[in-house]
Amino acid sequence: MKLPRIHWLDACIWGALVVLAVMFVSRKFSGPREGVQAALFDLPLVGASEGQRFRLEEHRGKPVLIEVFAGWCGACKRSSPALAEAYRQNAGVSFLGVSMDGSPGDALRVKKDWGIPFDVAHDDGSVAKGYDIEVLPTFILVGKDGVVRRVSTGVASPSEVSGWLSEL
Repeated sequence: MKLPRIHWLDACIWGALVVLAVMFVSRKFSGPREGVQAALFDLPLVGASEGQRFRLEEHRGKPVLIEVFAGWCGACKRSSPALAEAYRQNAGVSFLGVSMDGSPGDALRVKKDWGIPFDVAHDDGSVAKGYDIEVLPTFILVGKDGVVRRVSTGVASPSEVSGWLSEL
């Protein structure tokens, strides 16, 4: 019995599929674990008055929805309208965009270009490290008590964001 010859391109394709499957099964999702106390951070707000900052501890008693994003991230841009809509419909929730862009100026440009109506802070590395961010966008919903209630990655739809907020 003669075995069929395997073409090198077929072998490469199958090898790539195996690698992707292993990565998918073993991947670590971005963001903190749900149910843990949210890491505190203190970041400067872009486009705000000199010295204005977002300090997570000052928002205790109010839920906070954080989106970690970057201007070069297409999925982040596609999520922006859903978050803007949720912001307008949920006055009892603090919203914060945390930009991973190269500079505060880049973050401000994205805020204006995308029409982000809520505060945007430029990350100094404390959120990326403290929240174990590996995928953009990453959404973190922090409850009134400072506990991480929901973590999600990828493009967020308006109904998905509403669902997160209805859990509070």
